[in-house]
Amino acid sequence: MLNSIPIIDLFAGPGGLGEGFSSVLKKNKRVFDIKVSIEKDENAHKTLEFRSFFRQFEVDKIPNEYYDVLRESNLVKREILKRELFELYPKEYKIAKQEAWQVELGAKEFPPELIDERIKKNLKKEKDWVLIGGPPCQAYSLAGRSRRQETEGLNNDDKRVYLYKEYLRIIAVHHPAVFVMENVKGLLSAKVDGKKVFDWILNDLKDPSSVFIGSKSPKYKIFSLSTAPESFDENEDPVYKLDKDFLIQAEKFSIPQKRHRVILLGIREDFKATPSILTRSNEINLKSIINDLPKLRSGLGRSIVSSKIVNGKKKRVYKNEIDSNCNWEKKINTIKDEVLSFPGLKSNRKTESIKSSEEGIGSEFVECKTPSSSNPLREWYIDEKLNGACNHQTRTHLTEDLKRYFFASTYAEKHNRFPRLRDYDEHNKELMPDHESATSGKFADRFRVQMPETAATTITSHISKDGHYFIHYDPKQCRSLTVREAARVQTFPDNYLFCGPRTAQYHQVGNAVPPYLAFQIADIVKKIFEKQ
Repeated sequence: MLNSIPIIDLFAGPGGLGEGFSSVLKKNKRVFDIKVSIEKDENAHKTLEFRSFFRQFEVDKIPNEYYDVLRESNLVKREILKRELFELYPKEYKIAKQEAWQVELGAKEFPPELIDERIKKNLKKEKDWVLIGGPPCQAYSLAGRSRRQETEGLNNDDKRVYLYKEYLRIIAVHHPAVFVMENVKGLLSAKVDGKKVFDWILNDLKDPSSVFIGSKSPKYKIFSLSTAPESFDENEDPVYKLDKDFLIQAEKFSIPQKRHRVILLGIREDFKATPSILTRSNEINLKSIINDLPKLRSGLGRSIVSSKIVNGKKKRVYKNEIDSNCNWEKKINTIKDEVLSFPGLKSNRKTESIKSSEEGIGSEFVECKTPSSSNPLREWYIDEKLNGACNHQTRTHLTEDLKRYFFASTYAEKHNRFPRLRDYDEHNKELMPDHESATSGKFADRFRVQMPETAATTITSHISKDGHYFIHYDPKQCRSLTVREAARVQTFPDNYLFCGPRTAQYHQVGNAVPPYLAFQIADIVKKIFEKQ
């Protein structure tokens, strides 16, 4: 039996990578032990701390009071229950507090000496450990570069381009046996001053001392987790033909979303091991993993009363709608009758009135039996003691957007594809958004239905802004995905609580590495250690 393998988690977000690693068990004991997880965001840090507390207990001995916190829908009362829980188990809370650390790496108030001291203290002179993490990636993001109207070049002064060096410095100074680094697909094509970012990141990771002179760092071999090297000798670097060999297409590895990310596996030169690669599987579709969650209606927000141009800018006048099941039913059935009269969507058969779900808009906790026996990831999501779904509440939507959502999901149901903006314009010009970018051609899929019979599109942090890109496929619910549905797509277990207000919860889910993918990577890392 291996001793638990220490982990340091940098840029941890809400803990997706850490969750996957800490879920690897041997004889009901955790193979990996997270010693420090670093994250700058306050709400993500709260999520990390609470999950760290959860991990201080054996997997079959989680206290009932933990579930009392999850079942509390009032956020203020939930915080009170959390404090009471920590007071009941002070030893476990002390460890969690020591592990989860709210720090902005690279900031002046957190100099390298302070970071190094904490890492050394928590590693306790352990030489063979694992570094995981994903340096912030907005600068490399293809979408971000598109918004900045940049096709290739990145701003040489953009701090985010070089945040990976905070990750590299930890390697150079502390010499982990293995590291796993995640980043966006855009890293492969990004350039600074005409030079490919990916090339110099690979060279730096292979030889950290070339950047941090005097660190006396060992060298590392960098492996792909999805593609075997063309050639490999233990005394030489593995050879890959293409940069895209380092790209992991998550839907090919039991993750129900088309999330494509660069993930690098580094192994210290004294570890003589040839890692295996991830095992491919059939694609898991969206419906199979969220359809067993309670059905919810959308929330009613505001309606546009009028709009006019003032000083060259469009100014809207709104009225607040009464958010009740009865009022929602009136609104949605009026929308339904109108949309089903559009050319191409007309139906000869009489359609029944849409009723609000029993759960309405849902709540921070909804009591129910889920996941179902047919859910392909049931064993990963399930906690028999939970008996419900937390973080499962819908947003409030503008009435005009509800009409677009209903049209989009109905169109997708009939044509087996989501409509582009030109389809909105063709069916009814009133469906077209009245912002300038609507007709620019840059955001043709601004309103996107997540198709039920395929893997979802990538869950991103933009889901915290609005739900237009994440419309539920069921017209009768007429809404965007909830935090819990997004978390299911990201493969977070159902007992994983996201802390903070709902916007912050969405942001955390969108920024995470899918835990079930991390779990598969962790199993490969475990085997590397077993071979030593």
